[in-house]
Amino acid sequence: MNVLARLIEPLQYTFMQQGLAAAVLVGVVCAIMGSFLLVKRWALLGDAISHAVLPGVAIAFLLGLPFFAGALVTGMLTALGIGFVERHTRLKQDAAMGLLFVSAFALGLAIISRIRSPVDLFHVLFGNVLAVSRGDLALTAASGLLVVGVIAFLYKELLMWAFDPIMAESVGLPVRLLHYVMLLLTSLTIVASLQAVGIVLVIAMLIAPPATAILLTDRFHRMVPLAAGIGVHAAVVGLYLSYYLDVASGATMVLVSALLFGLAMALSPRRGLVSQALRRRRTAAEARATDYMKELFAHPADQPVPPEALAGRLRDSPARARAATRHLSRLGLVEAHGGGVRLTAEGRRQAAHAVRTHRLWERFLVDRAGVPWEEVHAAADRMEHESTRAVTEALASAVGPQATDPHGAPIPTKEGLVAPRGAEYLLSELRTGQAAVVTSVEDEDPEILRTLSEVGLVPGRGIRLVAVTDEGLLVAIDGEERPVSRRVARSVLVTPAR
Repeated sequence: MNVLARLIEPLQYTFMQQGLAAAVLVGVVCAIMGSFLLVKRWALLGDAISHAVLPGVAIAFLLGLPFFAGALVTGMLTALGIGFVERHTRLKQDAAMGLLFVSAFALGLAIISRIRSPVDLFHVLFGNVLAVSRGDLALTAASGLLVVGVIAFLYKELLMWAFDPIMAESVGLPVRLLHYVMLLLTSLTIVASLQAVGIVLVIAMLIAPPATAILLTDRFHRMVPLAAGIGVHAAVVGLYLSYYLDVASGATMVLVSALLFGLAMALSPRRGLVSQALRRRRTAAEARATDYMKELFAHPADQPVPPEALAGRLRDSPARARAATRHLSRLGLVEAHGGGVRLTAEGRRQAAHAVRTHRLWERFLVDRAGVPWEEVHAAADRMEHESTRAVTEALASAVGPQATDPHGAPIPTKEGLVAPRGAEYLLSELRTGQAAVVTSVEDEDPEILRTLSEVGLVPGRGIRLVAVTDEGLLVAIDGEERPVSRRVARSVLVTPAR
């Protein structure tokens, strides 16, 4: 049997035609209503009302009234009761909802347990769209049309109320009236969906389609029709699956909705887990490549550096270093030369910009934001990769004509030039009695930077090596002799005094 035949076969039965029509109606109405509930953060309200209609169904059965009437009345009473409890007690809305919907649901079960002629509880709880009669279909259609019609008529007002009720009230909209209109529409939507998906599962048809749509678009006016389309798709596919697999129709409709949500969560182009993982991987690779370019920039332009040496400096593996340099070579940013790699002209220009942005951020964070100098390197490393050239130049204007970052490293100019510096030596390389000026310090290790700040070894500070001891060095700083460990001394660059 081909696909077309399988699609047509169920439609030869009247119950399937009516069930399909009801499923489409439920899919559209629940998705439209659910879109407002979702942005209003009223998902739990829908759950509360859906459970609270059970006593109304039971009482209507006892009195010989239509289920619809009893369900609508108790649904509205519960919605109003939630507002009453919230206003007159210290309970928040979520607590009031939880208390009332559990109480109403328990009351419904208690009433049903005392009924001699049992209500078909399974269908009340979980629905049976294939048992929809013409009267049920007409009632669902009328309720659905009323809900959609009111939403269409009050769309702008409801949109402002849902997103910004304070603004809505300030422009004169009847916020409290709109609140009760939405409570009524929510109750109508849930009652109209009872026969199709039941009390327990209706919340999924209210929330799953708009939750799926919101992963696919940022605009509410696109989200609503998209949610309606997803709701219809879930309802129709679920109904066909229930026919061929012989399982509960309401459950299959909800499962298809959940499956569509899962697919959107995984594969959405902007918010999907896969696309986010790919973006993070791509961003990390670009950041790593920039780090290799910055490290190459620290060497003379004509001096090739072996990838293994770069790996050691950046605490990376040799294999990843070779992969990174190959990637940069394909981009035309580095070139192989004499057993190593060096930056091309374009690579040096881009590396200079990255270094300039990083050091400007460090200077800005220390001078303007008051961030301790031992904390700025990691922050600047994150922000440099998100900064445009306009941001970089705005930073340059904000920090003023600074020649170095807080750690003493020179800031390249906008053209990529670095001011020449005199000969520099490690502090540990000074001779006893030799005076010098601190020019720059290690900028990555927070512990070392805190130690340097405590002892006063900061750029621009004059020092003199007093003695070399077994534990390290004894350094005179501002006339006071202070011990410095060899590890710390290897993190300080100085220029000997003339």
